[in-house]
Amino acid sequence: MDRERLGVLQLDEELRDMPSEIRNVLDPVRLSGGDRLRFRCHPGVSCFNVCCSNIEIILTPYDILRLRRRLDISSELFLYNYATPTTLAKGQLPVPIMRMDEETGRCPFNTDAGCSVYEDRPVTCRYYPIGMALMHRQDVKGEEEFYFLIREDFCRGHEEEREWTVFEWRSDQGSDGYDRENRGWMELILKRRSAGDGVNTSLQLSEFFYMASTDPGAFRRFIFESTFLKRYYVDDDTQERLRGDDQYLTEFAFAWLRTVLFGEKNIVVRPEAVEELKRRKGKK
Repeated sequence: MDRERLGVLQLDEELRDMPSEIRNVLDPVRLSGGDRLRFRCHPGVSCFNVCCSNIEIILTPYDILRLRRRLDISSELFLYNYATPTTLAKGQLPVPIMRMDEETGRCPFNTDAGCSVYEDRPVTCRYYPIGMALMHRQDVKGEEEFYFLIREDFCRGHEEEREWTVFEWRSDQGSDGYDRENRGWMELILKRRSAGDGVNTSLQLSEFFYMASTDPGAFRRFIFESTFLKRYYVDDDTQERLRGDDQYLTEFAFAWLRTVLFGEKNIVVRPEAVEELKRRKGKK
């Protein structure tokens, strides 16, 4: 088997938890930020709006934050109207996907003139026709970031003359800013996938993950209305930020989940909580 084909198969393995429209690309080739592509999407192309139907759009925490602010609605109402929970095949973590129109299969924000929330569209839409993934490697500290090109039969955007590097496309579409805001969420998903069956994600922790991903208000109530602050040390300045900054709270939530799932020392457990846990275990 030649090296290029082997690379395609390895990439396919790495992307198997991605939405179906990415898994079904004709020839996924791994790209770096400096690699070039030719693409342009505008109302004049014959396939305009076709890519906005019958797809799975995973909604990241920052996607939901931007969209609900755009619509001026609560997280609960956004989820009720526009999202459906699903579970990643590997890692078993729940994520929300955009709910397509039952009759037409179209994205609820898609119109004949294009996207009605274009300035606040999800990061998946911003990247297209590029995909981005993180891969954990044992011989490298942290995660390795890579890209791939999506070529679907119907898409005529690849026939346009405009040329970009991957980095130029990301910057032009605003994808890089979304990636920064979603980093903690992406890294937790990757780490859970890499851990395999060695880490047990209980139903309660899965619910906390979904809550942190979709509804910072609910996670805020968990912090301040449960025994959380009796079990974990959180300084006054951090508490103040958690009360008023949804994005900061989301990052804090994923840091806490990494502490619980993987033993990272992101959040300090109070000594008295440790002693209480030892006491309870001793009684069993």
